[in-house]
Amino acid sequence: MDDDSGPLPLPLPLPPLIAAIAPERQLPWTVRLRHKLPQYLPVLLLGAIAAATGWLVRQTPSGDTLPSVAISASEPDYEMRGFSVQHYTRTGPAQGVIEGDRVRHFPATDQLVIDGVRVRWTDPVGHRVLAVAPRAVAEGDGSRVRLEGGARVERDPIAGEPGALVFTGEVMDIDIRTGRIRSDRPVRLSLGGSRFDADSLDYDHAGRLMVLNGRVRGLIEPVDVATRSRGER
Repeated sequence: MDDDSGPLPLPLPLPPLIAAIAPERQLPWTVRLRHKLPQYLPVLLLGAIAAATGWLVRQTPSGDTLPSVAISASEPDYEMRGFSVQHYTRTGPAQGVIEGDRVRHFPATDQLVIDGVRVRWTDPVGHRVLAVAPRAVAEGDGSRVRLEGGARVERDPIAGEPGALVFTGEVMDIDIRTGRIRSDRPVRLSLGGSRFDADSLDYDHAGRLMVLNGRVRGLIEPVDVATRSRGER
């Protein structure tokens, strides 16, 4: 029978606890950085994206400071002085001419606002219509003109009539293509010594037809008196 009363053998010494991690700590720092970099790469990418987003926000102008590239409906896109527009017939000579001291074009409505306007229109047989006004609004192509601010329109004398035909009124509309003259405001018509006042006017030059509407009042000079007075002059 064995004798167990003797001293027990001491346990074998354990290896140092730091032995398992000592080799990694002893690696060069560049190697350790390469090992750790994949773990932190997503965090680094998120940080870079956040920084770039913040920079873009600072560099982008706010909505209040963005320059407007569209022209306002109340602003002209060009202005000229000494303005002239001509309409030609199929045979060549200009049938209508619009001139002005100053013109502004409004793109929103494609209209011309003209200061100091002068309109000349000639029919196929050579009779002229001259119109002047302080101001006018015309279509962009100059086909129609609305005279404003006190208009005066004069047509050359035609054979058999006592003199030039003159229209005066606050507003006159002229169609340059046909020579038609209209007004929806009170007008005065003068022909030789005769005068007529009306609430509105529609004159068709091609058909020699004139329509006076509303309250029409007039003074007609006898033809023989008009003829005698011209002979005395």
